[in-house]
Amino acid sequence: MEYYDDIVKKRNSCRGFSDRKVEDSVLTELLKYYEEDESNLIDEIDTELKFYIGTVWDELKKSVGYNGFCIKAPAYMVIYSDVADHYLENAGYIAQGLTLRMTELGLAACWQTINDADEAKKALGEDTDKAVACVVAFGYRDPGNKEKPAGKKSLDEMTDGFKFGQDIDTDLFYNDLEDGLRAIAHAQSFQNLQPYRVIVDHDQIALVGLPDDMTSEADRLLNYGIVMFNFYVVMWAVRPDTPRWSFEPVTDRDLCLPADVTYVAKCKL
Repeated sequence: MEYYDDIVKKRNSCRGFSDRKVEDSVLTELLKYYEEDESNLIDEIDTELKFYIGTVWDELKKSVGYNGFCIKAPAYMVIYSDVADHYLENAGYIAQGLTLRMTELGLAACWQTINDADEAKKALGEDTDKAVACVVAFGYRDPGNKEKPAGKKSLDEMTDGFKFGQDIDTDLFYNDLEDGLRAIAHAQSFQNLQPYRVIVDHDQIALVGLPDDMTSEADRLLNYGIVMFNFYVVMWAVRPDTPRWSFEPVTDRDLCLPADVTYVAKCKL
């Protein structure tokens, strides 16, 4: 599929940015995407997108970054959100759409862990009732940056058939579905741990979370939003009537989830 091959597969995290300024016209394109496209998971949650260009790293690094290490970049994208059920999944979903749009525009990006959302808001100088839901460093990749894309789990490792832990013959997937599932396998996650799986049935898929002591609660929920966007946008590219994800529980079948595995959401096929 063109969208999967040309955009999703090309989206890899960047930790080495050039000093090149992100043009105002590019920021305008990103804001247009955020405002006009179907980029949110839950319509009822109010969010706000803001860009910070080159002046916030010294303060932001005190509250944002992997193990205290905040990637230095020419620009940062921040999603502010009302706090409600699933607001972090929603923020992850929105921000992943924006990072894929960045890929289309020739930009690179890297998600940042938020260690203290209140301190991050102070560092950014914002007076808002909304919470800092996610922070993404972005800009142009340094031409001398030779970092290799992180390895990701295979489609077989990410999918079960009908019940948790049950093998499925991936050769039976129709092409569009296979690309959507591969987009899940390619999704970014905290330290690329990918602590989730997908259970595939004839009429729906279910996303479930796996136990993982290294991923914080906030990053775990952002991960789910990223995954859900990747699947939806690849399916939507060829099937505009693709149903959206739902957090409603699965009540018409037994997924056979172990006690330490968490049901997240489902999407009809």
